Amino acid sequence: MKVELTMNIPESRILANACLSACFCAVSILPVCGQTAQSAQQRMEAVQSHLSRYVVITNSTNDEMNLASQMKALGVPAVSIAAIRNGAIDWTQAYGVSSLQGAPASTETLFGAASISKPVTALGVLRLVEEGKIDLDADVNQYLKRWKIPENQFTTTQKVTVRELLNHTSGIGTHNGEIYDPATPIPTLLQLLDGEKPAKTPPVRVEAIPGTKFAYSNGGYLVLSLLIEDVTGESFAAYMKRTVLDPIGMKHSTFDAPLPLKWQENGATAYGADGKWAVPPSKFVEPNLAAGGLWSTPADLAKLLLEVQREYEGKSHKVLHRQTIHMMVSPGKGPAPTRRYGLGFEVGGSPENPYIRHEGSAFFQDDMVEYLGGNGIVVMTSGGGGGALADEVLRSAGTVYGFPDFKSVEHTVADVPVSVLRSYVGTYAYVKVALEGGHLTAEIPAGSPAAQLYPESSTRFFVLDGPQELSFILDPQQNVTGTEFIAPMGHHRLDKTAAH
Repeated sequence: MKVELTMNIPESRILANACLSACFCAVSILPVCGQTAQSAQQRMEAVQSHLSRYVVITNSTNDEMNLASQMKALGVPAVSIAAIRNGAIDWTQAYGVSSLQGAPASTETLFGAASISKPVTALGVLRLVEEGKIDLDADVNQYLKRWKIPENQFTTTQKVTVRELLNHTSGIGTHNGEIYDPATPIPTLLQLLDGEKPAKTPPVRVEAIPGTKFAYSNGGYLVLSLLIEDVTGESFAAYMKRTVLDPIGMKHSTFDAPLPLKWQENGATAYGADGKWAVPPSKFVEPNLAAGGLWSTPADLAKLLLEVQREYEGKSHKVLHRQTIHMMVSPGKGPAPTRRYGLGFEVGGSPENPYIRHEGSAFFQDDMVEYLGGNGIVVMTSGGGGGALADEVLRSAGTVYGFPDFKSVEHTVADVPVSVLRSYVGTYAYVKVALEGGHLTAEIPAGSPAAQLYPESSTRFFVLDGPQELSFILDPQQNVTGTEFIAPMGHHRLDKTAAH
């Protein structure tokens, strides 16, 4: 386990204190540097020792978990974390191994950033806006040379703009990214756009009137990569290195694909959710670079978040200026009232304490959050159950660093007779409810791993690892007719399927 502790103090104090400067390159935390090091150590230990689920049960004494035990329970070989406090990197630490047969993970181990690539790409696109080379609200087709978004009934009166591609309102259909092995043919950018072999994804087409609704779109960011290349004449990876990665000092980050050999040596292997298969860096290529092709470290992504914060405050302009950053982090449409997007980032919090965030999921499971007041966290994992683990770390950091929007919620548990529980067993559209060992479980959706349901009342149940709840519906004769599936995206009535 390698630890790097970066003290959260002004630069003037770093220059004045040789002891503190020595701590910047430490591979372990030592008490010789005084109270500041200890306080950083205490925060680090608190984050890794007090993981919690989305829901904690009132008066429960065993809701908290530690990072090591959860890595084992969730099958996550490697985790790397960078914490941000008061506008500086507070500490970085890596846990586990880069591969099951490999060396220990370090703070320089590279992870696939997956969709965290999108806000990084957005910075590069907005740089072109600042340089006057593109207009956010112009028809993007006027800038594209090698391929254009095909016209159809949805684009008759409203054309797709750069802004709409950035904030997922372009109307372009949603599809998942795909990972390719460089030992087999990798589709070109144009083949991906038209869904031509060897591409595994459908063609990029407009499927709704642009600007009318939010629909998260990897395809939209594929168009943005073409935009950057056609406007600049550079490769996407080279442009992003020159305009974003290098100015911020992200020395351990690259969009190069396939990952160059010298970078592969520091790359983590990605593992499936069942832990039974693995994809080493040499065989892991996401050709939609703008949407999911970045390789990085938590420390580098923390540098990016801090640069955005400084630009937001008007204290730096290594990539963009204050006015552009404010536009970038202004919330627009989103999948739910509590989840809205700016230009690249998800934007949340309150007007007085806003945060920017993006998650990544492509075998690697990652998350990064920064409150624009200066506190944040970056978590990168090598797969397995890394998504759940990243959420648990985020909630722990929420307590330690005071993130008001990322803390566990509390529920009470009611005593419900087994005879009542048994009446709820059945299938409700895409939710399957079963009785196991005296408690209910639910597959959401059916076929996924079952999660235990906890009763808050005789009809309303919750799970521990997310915001989903089920509220069973009874007719006047007390027969169960359906359930209301409650989630951040909305409430949905699901009728109970008749037993055969």
